[in-house]
Parts: sequence; structure tokens; C-alpha cells
Amino acid sequence: MVLRLAAAATAVGFTLAGDVRLPPEQLHLNFGITDSELTIQWVTQNNSKNDKVIWGLSESSLNESASGDSVVFTVDNRSDWFTHVATMNGLKTDTFYYYKVGDDLNGYSNINKAMNRRQATVDKPYKHIFLGDMGTACAFSLCKGCNQHELYCNASTCSQNTTVGLVGETDADIFTHVGDFAYDLGDDNGRVGDQFFKNIEQIATRTPYMVSHGNHEDKAIDLAHFLYRFRGMPSNAVPNVFNSTNGMTTNSLYFSWDYGLVHYIAMSTEIWYEVSDKNTNLTTFVNWVKKDLAKANQNRHNFPWIVMHGHKSVYCSCDSDCNGEAARIRKVLEPILFEYGVDFFINGHEHNYERMWPTYQSKSDQSNINPRATVYVVTGAAGSHEMHEPFTMPQPSWSAFRSNTFSYSRMMVHNATHIHWQQVQTDPTLFPGADYGRVIDDTWFVQNQHGPFNASLAPKVRPTSCDTCSEYDHWTGLLGLDDGSNRPTVELIKSFRSKYGDDAWRTKLDQLMSSLSSNLTVWEDVRGDGNSDGAWAKKSMK
Repeated sequence: MVLRLAAAATAVGFTLAGDVRLPPEQLHLNFGITDSELTIQWVTQNNSKNDKVIWGLSESSLNESASGDSVVFTVDNRSDWFTHVATMNGLKTDTFYYYKVGDDLNGYSNINKAMNRRQATVDKPYKHIFLGDMGTACAFSLCKGCNQHELYCNASTCSQNTTVGLVGETDADIFTHVGDFAYDLGDDNGRVGDQFFKNIEQIATRTPYMVSHGNHEDKAIDLAHFLYRFRGMPSNAVPNVFNSTNGMTTNSLYFSWDYGLVHYIAMSTEIWYEVSDKNTNLTTFVNWVKKDLAKANQNRHNFPWIVMHGHKSVYCSCDSDCNGEAARIRKVLEPILFEYGVDFFINGHEHNYERMWPTYQSKSDQSNINPRATVYVVTGAAGSHEMHEPFTMPQPSWSAFRSNTFSYSRMMVHNATHIHWQQVQTDPTLFPGADYGRVIDDTWFVQNQHGPFNASLAPKVRPTSCDTCSEYDHWTGLLGLDDGSNRPTVELIKSFRSKYGDDAWRTKLDQLMSSLSSNLTVWEDVRGDGNSDGAWAKKSMK
């Protein structure tokens, strides 16, 4: 069951009067193929044969330039528009560059500033930010000014709230969005997608914004938007192109890159669910990722940590998704992660946060010191109109911490052996304003033995108790189910549904919706898109 807010505004895309020429918009950076490259992507209403990126070491000395390309997008039910990609090259690491994009006919963007591949120091480690499932409306993690009433949450909206939230992460080296964008990219003929990219410009023009594909990008139109709006990603996929409804473009369903002591692999869990063309499918991904991981293991002296990120879970414990979808993906993916010693698998999809202990075959040592299996993290609560959800399954022993508040993740990479992990609460709906930006989970990972995991040393015991588990669950008071027994919310929900039935449970949730936001919220049965407690109305909790 997911709480969904009905958007109260319509996105506005390009505004034209006759043949008005508009400057570039929706700028976002990503890492290039090499250490000396940064790629910038943008959108225009008009075509250009001379678009370019111009850059230099100061605003007054933009002395370098590189040509961009212009590719038309035709499948929205509105005027055609164009995506552009250009790459700044010959860049030095640990150096700030100023840049603008555009052409003489349509005009140029404002001048932006970005650092190319900062090098960490003892007192300032690499900071990698993860977020999942962030919409155009309800983008609560972006800044305190974002709300459920408006699709607009751009730099103007956030100008009074720049110290916390994603806009406050000014020292971040990378943002990684693990699927589900805008809700949805193709909605209102792509205008919701337009506004999403306008909203994130305030962070994505200064820091690379890396991505993986989610289920809200499954439909043909949304998939085309994802592929074309992120076609500048440093894809090394095989095959390297994908045939969408808008034509052939870069295959960004899976690819890898290195930065900050980490080898990253972006992948699409939707390949398990028939998102493919004639050439890209689950088999091609498995073949590619095994070769990529083998190569990454040969380079662990330079990039000791390996992080894979996708959208749907391999492990989770919030609801029925964790029995069906997760098990289907786990059957294929878990042996690969274990064999090649992948340190972390990070995903979204569930609109909550959950950090697992190092886990293999549902067994865990409940220790983050020299993990003997992959650590799984769900971070799918950056904020969308589907809101967050109650836990309807008990927390298992391999789950270290879970919370159903809006939040995003920080991963601070100190060196080859130590990572500091934090979860930052960004929930303005049910908590005091002072709680926004509060760290709710804080832990360290120490790994002195990077490399493939050893089956003989893998976790062998499935603990029967959850003494090491923590849960931050605010639903008990909201639902009015607290009976003084101090039982966890999941047990109270189970008892209520068992005693009164699912019709009463549905009424209870409808009452909650009315009390939270009159006329702005509806409950959505999301079994069709695979979210949350899928077929809840037909499922007995006994």
C-alpha cells in the first residue's frame, strides 16, 4: 500500500511565441569516459548545427570549446524538441572549471562551475550521495521548500533552504539516482520530465548526476525519455546502442565507471521484466557484467570498492515485493555479486530505507567488519507523490536498520578500507522542521580483504533473533492502532487485518489520507507497476 499525492499543478515545458529562440535549459553533468572528461547534456526547443560547450578556468576566460550534437525527440504529443550532448576534455583532476552551453542562434546558458574529479584528503573523504524514487512534485529530499502542491522546486524555490537536503550537499562528489524519475518523465507529453530536469539543475550543473533505470521508466514513452535524456552517460555496454520508440540511441541500461576508490556498475533490474530490444536482454547483461567485474577485480589496487546500483531489491523486508520480485532477481544476481566480491548493492523502488547486514543466501554474520558477503541497501525514499508506506512484514535478522521516512544516503569513502555511511531524513510531512536533515542511521564499514568472497567463509547461520536490528517506524501513531502492548507496527497491522479484514484496513488508510491532506491525496493500488504491497486487497495477513 502506497500513499499517493495527486499533483496540484501542471508542468510547463517550453514557452514559445512564433519562432522565438530559447536558450538551453535542463542542464546536467555526468562523468566522461576518461578522467579528463566531463559530459554536459541539455535541451532546446530549436535545432542547432553549431551547439557547443565553452569552458575555462574563470568566468572571464572561457577559452576552450567542444562541439555538441543535436538529436530530435519526436514521440511526445507536442512540438519536437532536441537533446544535446557535449564533452569538456583535457581537464585536470581536482580543478574547478567554468562552462556554458548553447549556440549563437538560440543563445547560451548561464555560466556554471564544476570540479573535475576532486581528490580526497584525510580530513575530507570522497562523498557519494545516493537517492531513489524522486518525483517532480514531492521532491522532499531536494530542499525544504519542495512540497506536494507544486511541480516547481527549482533554484528559486530552494533559495531560502540551501543548507540542508540535496541542495545543501555542496561538497558532494557525485549524485547517483537509482531509478524512478519525475513520476513520470513522459507525463503531460514530457512536460513533467522537463520540470524535473529544471528542478535538479541546481545540483546537477555543479556535480555529476549518475543514474540507473527504474520501473517508472518501463513504458515505451518513459523508456525513450530516460534513454535520450541520459544518453550522455559513459556507457560501455555491449551492445552499445538500444532501439527505443524514438530510434536508436546510447544503451544506458547498464554501464560502469570508476571514481573515488570505487568501481561503479549501473544496471537495470527491469531487464528481468522484459525491458529489452532485439539485442539487449538479461543474457547480454549477465555476460557483460561478469566480464566487467572480472576486469574490475584485476584493478582493485586502484579501485578497491565495487558498488552496483539498480532499482528493484535483491533483499528487502518491507512488504510482499521482497518475497516475489526480490527473489526473482536474487536467483540470478546474488551468485554473481558473491563470486566477484561486490561490496554494496544499492537500490530504490521501495519507498523507504533499509540497510542489510552483509548477507548471503539469507544468512548474515551481523557485522560490518571485514564483510564476507555483499551489503544490500534500499534507499527509495527521496520523495514522490506515491509517498512512503508502512512495513507489513516483520524485520528479519539480516536487516540492520529500516525506516519509512523520506530520506537519502551519504557514502563517505575515506580510503581503501573504511567507508562511513549515513542516512539523512528529509521528511516535512509528519515531523518538526528541525528534524529535516537529521541523520537517522550512522555506521562504518571496514574491509581489509577486498576481492571475491569465499564460499567456505560465507555466513552460515540464520540468526533467530533480531537483537541487532533497529527500526524507525512512525506509522503506529498515524494509524491509531497502538494498544499499549508495545508491539511493533507490523504486528499491530497484522492483528488489525486479521481481526477486521482488509476492507476495514482500507477504510483505516482512507481515513488517514483525509486527515493528512484534504483533497490532495488518494490511495493508489499500484500492483500494476510493481510497487509496494501489491495485491493487498486480496491478501490475508493471517
